[in-house]
Amino acid sequence: MMKKFLVLTVVFAALILAVSCQKKETGPVIGYICKNTTDTFAIGYNNAAREKLDGLKASGVIANWYFYDGQSDPVTQISLMDTAISQGCNYIIFLPAEAAGSAPVLDKAKEKNIPIIVVNSRTTNTDSIATAYVGSNDVQAGEMMANFVLEQLPQGGGWGHIQGPIGNSAQIERGEGIHNIMDTQANWTMLDEQPGNWLGEIATRFAEDWRTKYGAGLNAIICDNDDMSSAAQNVMNAAGRTDIICIGVDGNPGPLSMIKSGDLKATIYQDGIGQVSTGIDLVVDLINGKDVPKESWIDFVLITQDNVDQYLK
Repeated sequence: MMKKFLVLTVVFAALILAVSCQKKETGPVIGYICKNTTDTFAIGYNNAAREKLDGLKASGVIANWYFYDGQSDPVTQISLMDTAISQGCNYIIFLPAEAAGSAPVLDKAKEKNIPIIVVNSRTTNTDSIATAYVGSNDVQAGEMMANFVLEQLPQGGGWGHIQGPIGNSAQIERGEGIHNIMDTQANWTMLDEQPGNWLGEIATRFAEDWRTKYGAGLNAIICDNDDMSSAAQNVMNAAGRTDIICIGVDGNPGPLSMIKSGDLKATIYQDGIGQVSTGIDLVVDLINGKDVPKESWIDFVLITQDNVDQYLK
């Protein structure tokens, strides 16, 4: 009888210890579901997020955090949200791959009552479900690119548009902004518009094809990101067509160096690190019981040789 009592006492003590240890490990857990880990812009803000989230864990503000690679695929992002839930994430930072396709991630957050901060691009249900959104006005970015082309080439001509992945909110809204301006210009003609999926190698193919097909009739290529615009400009420069204006969005290091050297006229700077950092700050505010704004906007900036030194690091 005494032996049985001792065994039960040991088991009970072990259970108390296990529960005690479990309690020490509980606390805020953040899931960071990114768009991808491959394009230059994403690499920059992902690295900044890792550094900041590691700091929050080290300082005890959060118990843990998990990084999930969305692979630019909404189906993958939806699956990763299930993983985040199963791993105990009680706050989500989400960078959607597509506006409609990635929307179920927010539905899952709502079902589980998990606060979700959407960053950089929107889903179709961001306004109705997200705890907060942090980003920049992509319609404005499109209009800024188009206006730069008009300023540089007031005589008009022919232009092409290399889009981001079809269905991504940045692709939709930047295209809207570009067309808001270019479609009203009687002396400009759109020659072609094709998806480049943020990739320089795809933009290179389109630039080569368009240069051959349209010759002197091609005067500008407007791109939804920098990787594509710098690739297109390199094609034109190599062919001696430095008169062709190529412009994109992001302000990545490579294109900034091209602007400094005069090989690229301009880019529209998007502060992705600022967007992600703000999103993480909002999660910390939520953890501390504070109210957060429904939307936080970070302005785009036109970068030319006049101000590029401020952004080169």
